[in-house]
Amino acid sequence: MKLTHLFSVLGTALAIASPAEAFELQHAQGTLTLAQAPQRVVSYELAHLDTLNTLGIPVAGVPKSVYSGALSKYSQAAVVGTLFEPEYDQLKGVKPDLIIAGGRSASAIPKLREVAPTVSFTSDPSSFLESVKVSSLAIGRAWGKEAQAQAALNDIQKNVDTLHGLNRGKKGALLFVVRDNVIAHAPGERFGYVHELSGLAPVLPARQAAASAARPEPGSPEARAAAAERAKAVQAVAQADPDWLIVLDRGAINDGEKTAADTLARHPQISRTTAFREGRVHYVDPNGWYVIGGGLTNLKTITEQMITAMK
Repeated sequence: MKLTHLFSVLGTALAIASPAEAFELQHAQGTLTLAQAPQRVVSYELAHLDTLNTLGIPVAGVPKSVYSGALSKYSQAAVVGTLFEPEYDQLKGVKPDLIIAGGRSASAIPKLREVAPTVSFTSDPSSFLESVKVSSLAIGRAWGKEAQAQAALNDIQKNVDTLHGLNRGKKGALLFVVRDNVIAHAPGERFGYVHELSGLAPVLPARQAAASAARPEPGSPEARAAAAERAKAVQAVAQADPDWLIVLDRGAINDGEKTAADTLARHPQISRTTAFREGRVHYVDPNGWYVIGGGLTNLKTITEQMITAMK
């Protein structure tokens, strides 16, 4: 046998005998190791779905939602439940080899792990961009797309730097409007990351996001106390007279009715702020902020929208 042919045969045999490079994904609970990269991924977290899509990683199943823009193709994907509740028969039908759970579906993780390996990532409202960086690079590294993930993070950082330059020395507040209710979010609360993105100095002191708990019964002493705290925070925003109001209209999610502008116009305190009277109000994309959050393409989009509004 010729030496060249012998080496060829040996090389082929070694390639067959060598196992595929192991897949490792660092996540909130440790490191998941699989024999090979997953081929049928399900994501119950839309931020990570957005990141997977940005990196060109196929997804086999998604939760029920309204998908548009960069995620519009997932309106045709297999539905495996909601953002909160998996539908296990549908999930098993997809035959996933990796499941990414989200904050809304965290309680289902033990049962999801009975179907397939399941991971989740931590999002810290007090260190939002760092949380996005950690999860995005972990996903990119696992699938051999770390450079692509870093490039997308760099694009987001450029937008953040631009916003910080535009808003140097300015103050702002985020108002979450639910019908006639106005709720101010301070740094550390769910949408307090607006200050990280925009560079606007907060007018409210940092607060820890409240732990998930059942809502108090309407009319109960607990409900009245919570309403009084919310009113106090909104009053503090109005008294601080911020340069910008960033507004998230809960009713406008999934193309619902936009009511926030009318609610603020009727509000006895917010309607008198200089920002409202002079039109320095940025109504954010409600799906981008409320439904998706920290995905790579989504963050680039919402920071671009803020730049356009604040120039």
